[in-house]
Amino acid sequence: MSGRRKLWGSAAVAAGLLYLAPTASMPTAMAAPADGGAEYVALGDSGAATTGVQKFDASAPLMCIRSTANTPKLVAEGLGVRLDDRTCSSAKIKDLSTAQGAGVAPQFDALGPNTKLVTVHIGANDTNMTKYVLNCHTAGARPCADPAWDGDIDGIAQSYSAALRQISVLAPNAKVFVDGWPLYVRDGGCPELVGLRPSDAATVQRAFDRLNTVVAAGAAANGATYIDTRTRAAGHDMCAPEGVRWFDPILATETLIPYHPTVTGMRGIADIVLDAIRPTR
Repeated sequence: MSGRRKLWGSAAVAAGLLYLAPTASMPTAMAAPADGGAEYVALGDSGAATTGVQKFDASAPLMCIRSTANTPKLVAEGLGVRLDDRTCSSAKIKDLSTAQGAGVAPQFDALGPNTKLVTVHIGANDTNMTKYVLNCHTAGARPCADPAWDGDIDGIAQSYSAALRQISVLAPNAKVFVDGWPLYVRDGGCPELVGLRPSDAATVQRAFDRLNTVVAAGAAANGATYIDTRTRAAGHDMCAPEGVRWFDPILATETLIPYHPTVTGMRGIADIVLDAIRPTR
């Protein structure tokens, strides 16, 4: 691989995984719902919010890079319910209860007694996933596994569980669904994942699988339903062809944001989420 390609690949990973807040002014923050909350409230980070340059929602706060075709909107359409989509790129667990930035109110502000459904997809940004994944794409000849990675993933368990408990307090009549992280990297990787060696591809996927284990345990302990999105994602990883893959690789052609959902991916995840929710209604 040429040095130029390595440099471009590293820059693409950093740009795609790190959502830096824009400096432009933001819309006014949304107030707490005076009507008791929407029937369906979506909480989460970029994994639920955005499809990158595709289907950009110009009405959302700019820093959230929210999509008009993201999973929450597709789920709301499928169920025929009113949605308050509070998902926002770069969000961490703390941003559920505190303002993420100018014009981005705490996501929990959308919850109320009229809320009947809540979906949650958050936690990756709290685990320093960006740092570790970037390290795996730039590791060169050395293994990318970092002994601190597992600890950072396991370390979100307490705050994640506390957030789920708070949802039950703020939206006592809601059913809460937690969707996990799908399959990102197949065994052996592929050339589109620039700089990622076959052995390190497995390391990256194991980290996402561990994150799934942590949030699934949190859901089980706090009355929420965990939705496995990994199993049905087989064949739709970042090495799959354009139009089939659910996430763009480093050589991104659809969203221009590596490791983030394509429009196809949002649809695939939404179908899984809908299959989990419908029998409970």
